[in-house]
Amino acid sequence: MGRRWAVKLLGGSLAGLTGTYVAVRREHERCAMPKGTKYSVPSTLKSRSTMARALREEEFDVLVIGGGCTGSAVALDCATRGLKCALVEAEDFASGTSSKSTKLLHGGIRYLESALLRLDIKELQFVWKALEERAHLIFAAPFANPPIPIVLPIYQLWQIPYFWFNIKVYELLARFFCCNETGVPSSFYTGKANTLDYFPPLRAEGLLGSVVYYDGQHDDSRTNLLMALTSTIDNYVPGQVGATVVNHTQVVDLLKDGEGKVNGATVVDKCTGEKFDVKAKVVVNCSGPFAEKVRQIGNNDGKENMLHSRGTHIILPASYAPTQYGMVIPKTTDGRVLFTLPWRGETLVGTTDTKDDLQWNPLPKKSDVDFICKDAAIYLNCSEEAIRRDIKSVWSGLRPLLKGLDDQPDNQKTDSLSRGHVIHVDRQNMVNVYGGKWTICRLMAEECVDRVVKLDPTLKPKSACRTRNMRLYGTHNANGQYQPHEIRPFFNTLSGELRTEYPGLTPDQANHLVQSYGYQAREVARMSAESGMLKPIHPDYPYLQGEVLYGIRREYACTPLDILARRTRLAFRDHKAASAVLDSVCDIMSKELAWDGARRSELRSKATEFFNSMEIPVV
Repeated sequence: MGRRWAVKLLGGSLAGLTGTYVAVRREHERCAMPKGTKYSVPSTLKSRSTMARALREEEFDVLVIGGGCTGSAVALDCATRGLKCALVEAEDFASGTSSKSTKLLHGGIRYLESALLRLDIKELQFVWKALEERAHLIFAAPFANPPIPIVLPIYQLWQIPYFWFNIKVYELLARFFCCNETGVPSSFYTGKANTLDYFPPLRAEGLLGSVVYYDGQHDDSRTNLLMALTSTIDNYVPGQVGATVVNHTQVVDLLKDGEGKVNGATVVDKCTGEKFDVKAKVVVNCSGPFAEKVRQIGNNDGKENMLHSRGTHIILPASYAPTQYGMVIPKTTDGRVLFTLPWRGETLVGTTDTKDDLQWNPLPKKSDVDFICKDAAIYLNCSEEAIRRDIKSVWSGLRPLLKGLDDQPDNQKTDSLSRGHVIHVDRQNMVNVYGGKWTICRLMAEECVDRVVKLDPTLKPKSACRTRNMRLYGTHNANGQYQPHEIRPFFNTLSGELRTEYPGLTPDQANHLVQSYGYQAREVARMSAESGMLKPIHPDYPYLQGEVLYGIRREYACTPLDILARRTRLAFRDHKAASAVLDSVCDIMSKELAWDGARRSELRSKATEFFNSMEIPVV
């Protein structure tokens, strides 16, 4: 009798697990781009002037306000469903929070620990959704977003099973909900000697070993740009209707119909000064930290649904992370985690989490830098003063956090506020996206466009969402083929081919081109060579003069900051180097864009102000 019940229990358990896996698999594939999809790669993209004209003259199904990661993901989702979409961005793509991240695609190892300690299913779900989206972004642009091994150092015996267990749960969640398609290798424990080989600057005294796990390295502003560029391409995947995306175009008013429902916006093109109306059936507000300010343009009800948290990072020389391994400090003096990561030939250390007021370019505070240097020095084999002396750039970004979620008080510490998101349709029929984080921008876009389609029955999408695992512009060669060995970072065949074709390129320059542009690196090199600009804009960095031209002609760059902060990442790597080459970049842009002296002076001053904000703060 007992054996029979045991067999039934085992059979029931297996059936339950099988059913659960089938359901997870179905959900995983539900919004995925079908395998074998043919990608159509155009020889060139629509120009900014062409899209600005379309913005003035045409009407759209959807108008997206905001060109950060969420807005660009919404435009891409709309385009792949066959909806006619326009996007306007007041500054540049990823000019705000989306370019100021920790450059890491992650599920949130800190959130997992919190979920396990509090048995919080909602927080656990947030982690596994983020792990799914981490895998998507690694697949979507593998040349810009490769896996990165991260060392979690262990100095006490009890930490070995504790950290190992947490990391294995993190990994198993990824494997289960990604159906084994995680995009990253497996974690492992290793001893002291290997740990110091992987991350030499680590303090050796008392070190027992480490757990090494993987997340995704991230070029945030370029991935943001790639989503926007990909959205503009007609039939990039079958049935895609290219979006109209225009940067440096600011919303100054919202249009409404006779019933008071928002049906468009009045915008100003900052490049031409022209003011005009853009009409759409549905307007989506993806303005990040400024979402409430945009919503209140047409409905100044005095309500404020968001708080803002300042996240500060510092850039140090490569010697602080000389291998391709990063390191995470598991618990800082304020209870957070702190990353030390190799990034684009430098070392990135961050981040902080401090409540701040809404502002366009939040300035780092001395207390932020003091905290980072002090806590990093506890784990690194160097002093706090040495770290401070070596800082090359400092920047801060604002996180948009949901205020009052789950009855949280306004004075609650921002590090305990949810990184979740809400999609809210207000009384004016405008769709507002609040909260979230970089890693889950595709998921936020999917949920947003689902809401948009339900909101207006006249919208007729050609397909459901299919953006998961969709590969972005630059990931396929001219024939639409994906050959990962040709474009993966550090060890790829394309960089070698570029050096053969263009002997003047150094290995660092060729690898940089592939990491930044994927297969479009060939076009960047060709344009640079033909224009006589196959030379670096700064002798210590791999960025080419020809990238300025390519940024203008192919990537909608309109200002020196667009080039130096976001098309290249020179300002984030070394603000003094960016200042040193500002005039030469202005020379190229002035000639290409026919600036007069006043326009050049205005844009140069704005760039200088931005670079100065990346100095080590004194207050």
